[in-house]
Amino acid sequence: MTESEPRAEQSELRSANWWMSAILGVLIGVTMTLIRTQRNFFILGAAILAGVILVLGLRTIYRRSRYPQMAQAKTSWVYGLWAVLLLVLAGPVQLIYVADELDEIAIKSLVLSVGFTLGFHEVDRAIVDSSKKSFKA
Repeated sequence: MTESEPRAEQSELRSANWWMSAILGVLIGVTMTLIRTQRNFFILGAAILAGVILVLGLRTIYRRSRYPQMAQAKTSWVYGLWAVLLLVLAGPVQLIYVADELDEIAIKSLVLSVGFTLGFHEVDRAIVDSSKKSFKA
C-alpha cells in the first residue's frame, strides 16, 4: 500500500456479523447437501451457490476498496486452519459422506451449516485481526 492510498480508520474495520455468517453458512450447508442428494435441486442449487459467490465477491471488493490495508494483511495460522476446514467441508465431506435418508440429510445439513458458519466468521475475523495489526505497524 502506498502513502497516497486512502486509509480508513482502524476503529471502522470490523469482522462480519454473526447473523451474516449464519445466513451464508446455512444457505451453503443446506444447498451443498441437497445438490449432492437431490437430482431436481441441481439447477436451483447451482444458482444459489452462484449468488452466494457473487455476494461474497462483491462484499470483498467493496471492503478491500474501502480498507486497502486488508490486501496487505499477512495471514496467520488461525486463518489457514479455518480455510482448511472450509475446504474439507466443501470437498472431501461431500464426496465421502453421501446422505440417503431424511435424518442423514438433516444431520449432514446441520453439520455443514454449523461448519460453514463458524468457518466464514473465523476466516473473516482472522483477516480483520491481521489487518488491524498491520495498521499499527
